[in-house]
Amino acid sequence: MEEKKKAVTAVILMAGSGKRMHTEEKKQFLPFHGKPLFYASVERFLAWERCKELLLIVGAEDQERVEKMIETEGWRKKKNVCSVKGGEERFDSVYRAILYMEREKQKENAVPAQAEDTVFIHDAARPFFTVDLLERLYRESRIVKAVIPGLPVKDTIKLVEDGVVRESLERNLLYSIQTPQAFTFPLLLSAYQKFLAERDLYKKKITDDAMVIELFSEEKVKLVQGEEKNQKITVQEDIELLYN
Repeated sequence: MEEKKKAVTAVILMAGSGKRMHTEEKKQFLPFHGKPLFYASVERFLAWERCKELLLIVGAEDQERVEKMIETEGWRKKKNVCSVKGGEERFDSVYRAILYMEREKQKENAVPAQAEDTVFIHDAARPFFTVDLLERLYRESRIVKAVIPGLPVKDTIKLVEDGVVRESLERNLLYSIQTPQAFTFPLLLSAYQKFLAERDLYKKKITDDAMVIELFSEEKVKLVQGEEKNQKITVQEDIELLYN
């Protein structure tokens, strides 16, 4: 029997201030091939036939600006594209996206947490991912409830405290993790609700969405091969990647 296709919502996170870039413009709006950087992620998901909607999670001060871009580019003629005001921290922004999705499902008189719905969460500062990666994540997401891309660490990694090496970590067990990360909607909703109930205890430990699943659910997170070129624009030196 053929597996039921999952409906995919892409959540593109672009509410950060980009303080580490030390540029006047936020990194998500830096020029890339003549357009703001976040366009690359939006257009990749728009071109991917499995994606039904995109939620752009933006800072409150940028929402009007982004709404004008959505209208100018005519993205809503292709798919359901919405801007959603982000929160103070990355995980706050993700949770606001989750709540938005839940409200929309209720408006449609649908069950708020349908098992076939999958959420792809992506950082707008990663413009180089391919549809091939999306397809591999999607295929795996039809089997498991949480799947992320990663690459084996090439360098020797040491655990250092107060400038002193405590131990050398076993390199063949270490991976550098990327986005997009894919999760079923019910799992994401449940894990985030549990996490935010204990927010103050765990907020400094959470650096990606997979960690929320690891800490606040019984679900195992599956890893698939990432892409070497799927690098994140984080510091000023990374801007060179946009022009190579």
